[in-house]
Amino acid sequence: MALGFHRTLEAGDFDAFEALFTTDAINELPFHSPVSPAEFVGAKAIADDYRKMISNRRDLEFTIHTVTTDSSADRVILEFSGRSIIGETGALYEQDYVGVFTIEGSQISRLRLYADPQRAAKALQPIR
Repeated sequence: MALGFHRTLEAGDFDAFEALFTTDAINELPFHSPVSPAEFVGAKAIADDYRKMISNRRDLEFTIHTVTTDSSADRVILEFSGRSIIGETGALYEQDYVGVFTIEGSQISRLRLYADPQRAAKALQPIR
């Protein structure tokens, strides 16, 4: 499920991306930028936010560095990086992430995503 998160975004398949999440899923951004709220609630809200952020990206690519699983807590922790060209500005956006995915059944019920908020704000300000 956690790897599907990256592959559906790279493919730009936002319907498949939304289907990865439970209806009441929460996407938390503990270190959110000033251009983003601290959390999104619900699969549709999560997918709509990503659709808004990356619909115009080119060459979107994620690299998974480490995968840690905690089956007793139904959790997967991924360290990954992403890079893309922001269509609105033509700028290269690169970011490192730690994602804590909580899996419920075969869907993501909670995602806590850690990233550098200053880098995100600088890159995403023109499109938010």
